[in-house]
Amino acid sequence: MSSLERVIPGLGVDTGVERGLGRDPLAAISIDGMDIVGVIEIPALDIMAPVTDKGIEEPYFAAWLDGSPVQGNFKIIGGRDDIFRKIASLKPGDKVVFTDIDGVRYNYNVTTQYHLKKWDAGDNDMQLCYETDGDTYFVVGCSNAI
Repeated sequence: MSSLERVIPGLGVDTGVERGLGRDPLAAISIDGMDIVGVIEIPALDIMAPVTDKGIEEPYFAAWLDGSPVQGNFKIIGGRDDIFRKIASLKPGDKVVFTDIDGVRYNYNVTTQYHLKKWDAGDNDMQLCYETDGDTYFVVGCSNAI
């Protein structure tokens, strides 16, 4: 994580800002040969993990799947057996933070959990998910903390 802390301003520091106005679409930076758009933090699960650019899925990393923190319907996928293995234990009100590479923090609160057969726009500001089988996802829905 030290490489990320050197390039993302204020990573892991709660600035008190509940919603930033960052770049849309997200920008990426190459760190140790991996294109990273930001970091996902889930304090209740003691998770702080890099989020890779679209289409790049790596073990123990989360990956940007679709949407944006600026426009909403922001989807982040992680491995069921690695980084997101415990997200089913999240409860409504638990905090989730995404920090982009510019240091803009987006704070969310968990609102719901569900299984989804296919992706749609949904009505969550952010969705954390993992694939349960070939066409079903387990999803934790979050709303912007305002």
